[in-house]
Amino acid sequence: RVRHVPAGFHWHPARDQLKGTAAYGKKSEYITAPAWSTRFDSTQFNQFMFATGDCKKWLIARKWSVMGWYANGHRWIEKSSIKGSRYQARWYRRHRVYEDPWVSLQDYGRSWNRGMIMYGGRGYGGHQAGTILPRHQGANVFIRRKVIKKTCASLDGGGWKRV
Repeated sequence: RVRHVPAGFHWHPARDQLKGTAAYGKKSEYITAPAWSTRFDSTQFNQFMFATGDCKKWLIARKWSVMGWYANGHRWIEKSSIKGSRYQARWYRRHRVYEDPWVSLQDYGRSWNRGMIMYGGRGYGGHQAGTILPRHQGANVFIRRKVIKKTCASLDGGGWKRV
């Protein structure tokens, strides 16, 4: 876990647009802990996972899908709590708009007031935070480096043996 915000009505205080340069608070394993973030800009990783504190809502996206500049752009989600296979949703990560990125389970336009936003920054409040953070014990950001194999043996979950 690299970033945490507790249940409440405001998103992560970070203004780094998920670059991993924000460090604040004291890292804790408790979901009731105040907001905190550790630096991860020099950590090798290729996937983000965004999850509510109770882990009932979550999504996994590749780093390249989250980073870059886009406005209402289609971004790939590898899997989520609402769908077990790849799909796209429209997100925002605009230059110098420090509450971005807006990462959501579905298109931002359908998600912002329905408890489907999984990440927001700059301490942003409103429906984007109030419809999910108090009901699901806050939110967290995780990163990992996953080896993504692109061979015939890895099709449909892998385990194939050539004979």
